[in-house]
Parts: sequence; C-alpha cells; structure tokens
Amino acid sequence: MAKIDLSIKRLMQLRLQDWIKLIVPNVKKMEIVEMDKEKLPKVKSSMDKLVWIDDGKERKIINIEPQGYKDAAFSARMLRYRADIWEYTLTNGLGNPSIIQTAVYFFKKDIQEQLAFNDVFDENCLIQYKYSMIKIWNLSKSFIIKNKLIGLYPLLPLMKKEPTETDEDIIELTIDTINEVENEPLRADLLSVMSIISLEEYASELIKKYVRREMLMKSTLYQEWVEEERKEAAAKAIKDTTINQMKKVILELLITKFDYIPQNIWENLNSINDEKTLEILFRKTIKIEFIEDFEKLLEKNINND
Repeated sequence: MAKIDLSIKRLMQLRLQDWIKLIVPNVKKMEIVEMDKEKLPKVKSSMDKLVWIDDGKERKIINIEPQGYKDAAFSARMLRYRADIWEYTLTNGLGNPSIIQTAVYFFKKDIQEQLAFNDVFDENCLIQYKYSMIKIWNLSKSFIIKNKLIGLYPLLPLMKKEPTETDEDIIELTIDTINEVENEPLRADLLSVMSIISLEEYASELIKKYVRREMLMKSTLYQEWVEEERKEAAAKAIKDTTINQMKKVILELLITKFDYIPQNIWENLNSINDEKTLEILFRKTIKIEFIEDFEKLLEKNINND
C-alpha cells in the first residue's frame, strides 16, 4: 500500500482545488491557503491535508484525511485533530473557525465506520462529534467529468460502476478523459496515479494495454517511483551480497575447524536470511568446539525465527 498512499497524497498536491470543490460543491469562487501542520500543537500527528478556504462570506478550515487501511481509533484521532487545530487558532488569536473534516476511502476493504461520539455528563459537559466521509466507489464518474474535477480523474476506475459497463469500458473512458488534460506533465502524473491505484481492482494486463511507458515519461511522480525502485533494488542487492558473504565465511570457518559439514547444516544455514542472526552465528562459531554444538545453535535460531 505504500506506493498507493504516496500516489493519493501526490494526487491531492497536484489538484487540491478539485478535492475542495468535491467537499464544498456550491462555492463559486474561493481562496485556498494551505496551513503549516508543523505549527500545530507539538503532539506527534499524521494529519494529511489542512487548508484555509475563504469563499467571500466565511473563512473556514478543511481537513482531508485519505484512508488506505482500517484503523479502529480513527474517529478518536479525527477528534484530536479538531482539538489540535482549535488549540492553534485560539492560541494565535484566530478564534475557533468552522472546521470541515472529511475522511476519504478508496476501497471498501479499508472502510472503518466512524464512531458517533455522544458523551453527556450533564448540561455543562457534552460532546457530540461526527465528521463527513467520502467513499470513492459511491461517486459518479459523469459528475466528476462534467465538473472537470481533474484531480480526481485517476480515481474514475474506482467509482460507481454502471450495470452495462465492462472493466475495459471504464479504463478506456478514464484514459480518454485524462488525455483531454492539456498540461502534458500533469496528464502524465494523472496517468501514473491511475495505473498504480487501478491495479488494486483491475488486471495489470488491462492497464498495460492502455498505459504505455512512453506516456508516463514526463511524469515527475513516475520518475520518483523509478528512482525509488532503483534505490530499493540496489539496497537489496547489497544486502543479499552481504548475507551470502556472511554465510560463506561461516561455512569456511566450520570447514576449517571440523573438515566435514553435514548436509542438514548446509541447508539450515542457507535458509537463514537475517543479517543479525548470521552475525550472532558467526561470533559463536568462533568459540564452539564441536560441530554438534553448532548444529544445536543453528536449530535454536531457526526455531526462534
């Protein structure tokens, strides 16, 4: 889910205004100013998107939280976010503005129905709290396209499926819609996000049929993914080399000490791919006097894993 989470966050960065229009649909014109979450109360926070909007009548705050996993405590966390925001605004002489909090769910498997907090002790102690929820699979593709909410185009494959639509119809519609975006780098970014998110519910062969590599080359997001995958591959190669080298050193040390190594020891040692475990085995191999002691040590570490 890491790449999907990155895609969703990047999607909001690309076209934040479209998400605001989805949440506050009736505002004709508004000023949007992102807030610095680092200036909020210094409690560790995973708050995602926080912005001021001014529609000419009222200045309010919007807090958007995309959710890509189940979280039983999410409702309580949303309540804490609201309190953190008000603590900041009150401390800085900004009053207690209206806050629109919205949780966005992309896949049904991740839905965490919110807890409605209704805690009453007496008339002086009352909590009633809820936030809004957007379930992408309930959105209408035609509504998003008609209103040109470009920032949500990559999510069209996740939206409500009409009875007569096939998977291929949906992907083709999405590609055609994104291809109407004139800004080429933005178009490439939208295609990149779509190709990653859609893999959760559509066959990779279908996505590859419509999204070719050359279509993504001007996407900064795609380039970031490629670079990240290169780094991960390089790190894995280094780690694999280190692990294999450690196994080789241990085996050479055992052969030097005992001349003969039983087949089960070879096999058990080769099954270990944890660097710390191999370091422990190496240090203890130096001290052991009998091959049987190493065999017991090896079995103990395998069982602990």
